[in-house]
Amino acid sequence: MESKGGVAAVDRAFLIIQAFNHQKPVMTLAEIARATGLYKSTILRLLGSLEKSRFIVQRADGTYQLGPALLELASVYQESFDLRQFVQPVLEKLVADTNEGASFFVLESDYQLCLFRVDGRQTIRDYNIRVGDRRPLDEGAAAEAFRRFGNLPREVQLDEMAITSFGNVNPDMAAIAAPVFGRGAQLLGVMTLSGPITRFTEEYVAQLSVLLVREVRDLSLVLGMRPGLIRAS
Repeated sequence: MESKGGVAAVDRAFLIIQAFNHQKPVMTLAEIARATGLYKSTILRLLGSLEKSRFIVQRADGTYQLGPALLELASVYQESFDLRQFVQPVLEKLVADTNEGASFFVLESDYQLCLFRVDGRQTIRDYNIRVGDRRPLDEGAAAEAFRRFGNLPREVQLDEMAITSFGNVNPDMAAIAAPVFGRGAQLLGVMTLSGPITRFTEEYVAQLSVLLVREVRDLSLVLGMRPGLIRAS
């Protein structure tokens, strides 16, 4: 039997695996049932396959934990991981959707470094950002995002993710920034849209903010962000 977009049994098996987290690294059968909403009989059948493949391990006391096969897959993923292949398409999509310049900044010591950049398509656009630029962490939307989201012990509301600046770095330019998270709640970087301050009206900024936040949320999930970290307002 197939579910929408996949096979029902496989979907349920992944649901069991994803039920384990740092707060619940070890669970009983009853706890897995509560976390997944699946019947215990269904869980037991799936656990048989997951244990056989070493994705789940049953402990001596009858409880369950994640197995070593996941660690092996994680190491394969880390070896093949290339941040550019995930970030660059998002930057290009943002530019295609908005015609404004899009950048991705990372922390480097006490500075923010422009790691990736796609220039805007407008005749008048932000020419002040280049790949490799190092900027201080005390001015601009991206800097504020690094300060605000650098140590995140809590959930984030969608409507608080977009940070704006008007003329803080360059008096003629404005920017909107939003954080990009990775595994768990790790802040991997900040993505921005920027352009002339005269074009960044209140209504236009609101439109761009919605687009930017949507893209960084989806990108963060792909990069391993803990599901549920970003909440709808």
